[in-house]
Amino acid sequence: MIFLKRTHEMKIRFTREELDALNGKARRAGLSRESYCRHILNGAEVKEALPADVPTLIREVRRVGCNIDQLLVIARAKNWMIAKNLEKALERSRAVEKLIVDTYTTPAD
Repeated sequence: MIFLKRTHEMKIRFTREELDALNGKARRAGLSRESYCRHILNGAEVKEALPADVPTLIREVRRVGCNIDQLLVIARAKNWMIAKNLEKALERSRAVEKLIVDTYTTPAD
């Protein structure tokens, strides 16, 4: 990781409302005010930080998908009629996972 020396300082004055808005946006993004401002100035899209349970939700949806996939392998090997239903369930599980990941993460994540 490259560490940049930030040696140049700039003073900005805010109204109370502007400062409160900046503090709120930075807090919701999980960033310091300075880091939030640098992200914005560099053209990054800053989203609110993930709630603590979203990574757990993604992990659980993936776990369920893996379980369905394992059942599907067995069903195909034994030529069970349920294989088509498992294929549909696996497709739905993957669609839900993609929706959650696309909604709560940025491409850089």
